[in-house]
Amino acid sequence: MSSRPDAADGGLWNDADPDVALQRYRTLVDTIDDGVYQLDADGRFVAVNDAVVEATGYPREELLDQHVSIVLADEDVTAIEREIGVQLATDGGEIPTFEFAIHTADDGRLPCELRINPLVDGEVFRGTIGVVRTRSEPAHRLRTLASAEAISESIANGVDDREIGVLILDRTFEIAWADETIEEYFDVDSQAIVGRDNRTVLEEILTERVADPGSFADTVLAAYDEGQYLDGLECRLGGDGDGAFDGRQLEYRSKPIESGAYAGGRIELYADITDRKRSEGALQESESAFHSLVDAVEEYAIFRLDRDGHVRSWNTGAEQIKGYDRAEILGEEFSTFYTEADRAANVPERNLERALEAGSIEDEGWRVRKDGTRFWATVTITSVRADDGTHRGYLKVTRDMTDRKERQQELESELQRVLGRVSDAFYAVDDEFRFTHVNDRAEDLLQRSEAELLGKRLWDVFPDLVDLDEVWDAFHTALETQAQTSYELYYDTLDFWVEANLYPSETGISVYFRDVTERRERERELEESEQRYRTLAEHFPNGIVTLFDRDLEYTLAAGKGFDNIPVEPADLEGEAVHDVWPDETAAALEPAFEAALAGEERSVELSYADREWVLHAVPITDSQGTVFAGVTMAHDITERKANQRKLEETVAQLEASNRRLEQFAYAASHDLQEPLRMVSSYLQLIERRYVDELDEEGEAFLEFAVDGADRMRAMIEGLLEYSRVETQGAPLEPVELDPLLESVLADLQIQIAETNAEVAVESLPRVRGDADQLRQLFQNLLSNALTYSGDEPPRIHIDADRRGREWELSVRDDGIGIESTEQDRVFEVFQRLHSREEHPGTGLGLALCQRIVERHGGEIRIDSEPGEGTTVSFTLPATETDDGPTPN
Repeated sequence: MSSRPDAADGGLWNDADPDVALQRYRTLVDTIDDGVYQLDADGRFVAVNDAVVEATGYPREELLDQHVSIVLADEDVTAIEREIGVQLATDGGEIPTFEFAIHTADDGRLPCELRINPLVDGEVFRGTIGVVRTRSEPAHRLRTLASAEAISESIANGVDDREIGVLILDRTFEIAWADETIEEYFDVDSQAIVGRDNRTVLEEILTERVADPGSFADTVLAAYDEGQYLDGLECRLGGDGDGAFDGRQLEYRSKPIESGAYAGGRIELYADITDRKRSEGALQESESAFHSLVDAVEEYAIFRLDRDGHVRSWNTGAEQIKGYDRAEILGEEFSTFYTEADRAANVPERNLERALEAGSIEDEGWRVRKDGTRFWATVTITSVRADDGTHRGYLKVTRDMTDRKERQQELESELQRVLGRVSDAFYAVDDEFRFTHVNDRAEDLLQRSEAELLGKRLWDVFPDLVDLDEVWDAFHTALETQAQTSYELYYDTLDFWVEANLYPSETGISVYFRDVTERRERERELEESEQRYRTLAEHFPNGIVTLFDRDLEYTLAAGKGFDNIPVEPADLEGEAVHDVWPDETAAALEPAFEAALAGEERSVELSYADREWVLHAVPITDSQGTVFAGVTMAHDITERKANQRKLEETVAQLEASNRRLEQFAYAASHDLQEPLRMVSSYLQLIERRYVDELDEEGEAFLEFAVDGADRMRAMIEGLLEYSRVETQGAPLEPVELDPLLESVLADLQIQIAETNAEVAVESLPRVRGDADQLRQLFQNLLSNALTYSGDEPPRIHIDADRRGREWELSVRDDGIGIESTEQDRVFEVFQRLHSREEHPGTGLGLALCQRIVERHGGEIRIDSEPGEGTTVSFTLPATETDDGPTPN
């Protein structure tokens, strides 16, 4: 038996008895990695090896005696049978490799390549032997221009997926084989015609199905007699219209068989061309519609070239992508679109030559627009031929893929960076551990040049590696098991920590390695740092410190705060937040943890185990700023919160006391005015009625009484005004200080004139305040500056300076000044630094100023030196839209 009809007698093991040859054959089959199977003449499995069993998922016993259609689609089985029939008839060499998807036991589809050899004993077909190779990683390049190829192929090449009927005739013109399509076309049973003379069958049976049987039969028989090829003979099937193929048009082809088992016979093909014939009538209309479609396509540049590469058509997409309009590009050479380097290298000409030879090619590279800018293009060039095979030119389809190219380059660059980080040094050894390749980085780390290493055994160059079990075992295990291995150790000879990954192959081992000394040192430092951190955390006073990862699981927990709660650090480490704490506590903690992992700092207050806590969550980042974990610090604030509550209670009590005092002061001062008015009234009455009866001493006494009553009234009015600052003040609103100060200066105009004072005012801002109280504030300060000016005419200066969200205003004079020991006392109620004979007053002016400033949320202070003058500075809140004073 042989796999070919004309194979010579004997074989590879013709010197062995049948049992020995069978055993050798089985050994060979089991050694092959690909799937190997045998089918009998009916297409049923006779034998399968382990690879077929593994690939299909069927047990061996379920495959044996089953038809091959259990793993192949019916149309695939038909295609295989047709190819086998043609090969047996024509001795046409090897059957081409098929690419199919086999159906697996779990209803999956596994792409594979299938090579088949028929088994023929003499002229008797005994079955086939097939070799299956899966294609889980096909070596085909991804075709990104599928749509462009479809456009070009639809113009230049027709895709022939018609059903073809096949007849094989032997040298006596008897029918040796007929396929199922012949049965369908001519409504016959292949078993009824196999073995009969086709000339008789043609006249009796086939022509009955042909509309013009005489002409058809004469032409076919004449070709038989002359031994000629017959190509393109058309016929139409007859019938009453009830049959599936009635009225269909067939194209007949016939050629002699020159070699093989059926040498001297013929092979005849009947192809259904009905659809093609129908389409020819509408060809012109479809071509017009197609050209309109091409012109409307904007994503692709689609244009024709003549045989010399000159542009002959131009669509809208070409105009948009390349920048040329139709009028200026037609007739130009298509090499215009290539870079200077490509033109110098004759790339355009070579592309046309390749397309002419192969029919259609794909290319990609940089192309040039009209404005000189470049774009990355994917191109399909298809050779266009006439029906008679005459070369007419080319169709070129181009797509701008610059964005994809840039993304691809970014990915490639990133991949290179990743690979550079993973393995920046590389060397390879053969199966005898001899160096076969060493890259530059490996030369640096191994401290030897490639020339010094090539051809030498690893163990001879570094003999001390033989004693390092990790290295020795890694290399030998990789080579023996063909499995990847690795090791990491400190190598004294080269004085660095090495990390190596070994990838074996049939010819040797590829070794990717790098110096990880710095990493190991960082790891050591990190371990020491973590230990120090853990030590600090364990002694963290009055609180708890934790670390957590991106899964919200604790990696460290420590601190003295654990002494006050029913949880131990070991209960937290390795556990998730929501698994450790009660639901209410976890619900309060998780948002803070998640915020930290998002790069934010977050604080939260909560209660747990009858204690009050404030927890701060902070992100932890690496050297690139990427957050990889978080840290929390929880402080026990139970005592602080208790003290805070006590303080708030005390403040509330003080505020209530102040309100009562203010009410008392107001009531007392208000009630005192009535008897004071009575005293003043009777003193005035005595002065009017008895002035002539009083002697000089009596008049002095009366004057003292009147003066005392006036001072008492002034003090009561000042006290009333002091108590009303908080209780009867107006809401704080934007106040322009420039016009307010002008009104104050107008009120003091007489005193300013009498003292011959000079008042200089810078431009003042707008502030938030009570206008009446601010007028009182400026009036008191200016009155003091005029009063305590000394013997010289007063010189007063008023200005403002911005301090963040406040304005600081200053009233500066060059008067008598104040001792430093007395500067705080002047703000106390009824405190005076001078006698009434020296300077009259109630001692309430500056106390009232301080109360007004404090009501506005500001502060007031005095800077003074005796004899050098005094500066009173105070702050007032700025308005939200205030940009500063406008200069006068």
